[in-house]
Amino acid sequence: MLNLVEMAQLKRPVRQEDIDDLGKTTQQLLLEAIDAGRLDEARRLAEYTIAEGKSLHDLFCDWIWDMQTQVARRFGEEALGEVLRASQQSWMLKRTWKGFLALGVEQRMQLTMEMMRAHHGGPRQDGSTELIDAGDHYVMRFDPCGSGGRMRRGDPVDGTPSRLGPPYNFGVTQAAHDWSWGKTGVPYYCTHCAMNEILPMEWGGHPLWVTDYDPDASKPCQWRFYKTAEAIPAHYYQRVGRSKPAPGEGRY
Repeated sequence: MLNLVEMAQLKRPVRQEDIDDLGKTTQQLLLEAIDAGRLDEARRLAEYTIAEGKSLHDLFCDWIWDMQTQVARRFGEEALGEVLRASQQSWMLKRTWKGFLALGVEQRMQLTMEMMRAHHGGPRQDGSTELIDAGDHYVMRFDPCGSGGRMRRGDPVDGTPSRLGPPYNFGVTQAAHDWSWGKTGVPYYCTHCAMNEILPMEWGGHPLWVTDYDPDASKPCQWRFYKTAEAIPAHYYQRVGRSKPAPGEGRY
């Protein structure tokens, strides 16, 4: 039986059923409540799934940025750039790139929206994302995004501070790199978004999407999905040390 009780230490409800029931998924309990017509219980469970998924998600994001900081401080930022490339160019981004090439831009955008809804962005960290049709491209606006934006600002739901200060003190680029959009002061975590642009440029000439990174952490982060490769402005290539291909070149 569901026993969703406020835990004082966390200042939010936590499931506290008997040991035989704790292993049941929240989704299973939610479906059972709907089927039985217990709609108030179903609503509470639906809201709980956000907090339940957020805790582990946030822990791993914090951990990644901390590990990147350790790599840069122990071995130098060039080593971090090598790690970014080595990890992203193998199974992870290569799989995404190949899959996205088989889709139209609307489908790419729809699939990415699904992923970002699971990324716990927005002021309530519930995955809310603003989507705008800007004519020649779509804009996904995260305010904040559920990883770099949340960590830079501090967590608006958990009440924890920015990861740029104590007790975290996670690092930012001390030199300008192509994998930091030619900027210093970019959080190491956020640099994977620049590498997400660089590698598709190398493989097929064009990025699948581009990131509008703002050094002001209070500003939203944006991804732009251009409807044609020709519509992608040249400066998105130049900032990562590349040149825009001539019309008709590359794969998009």
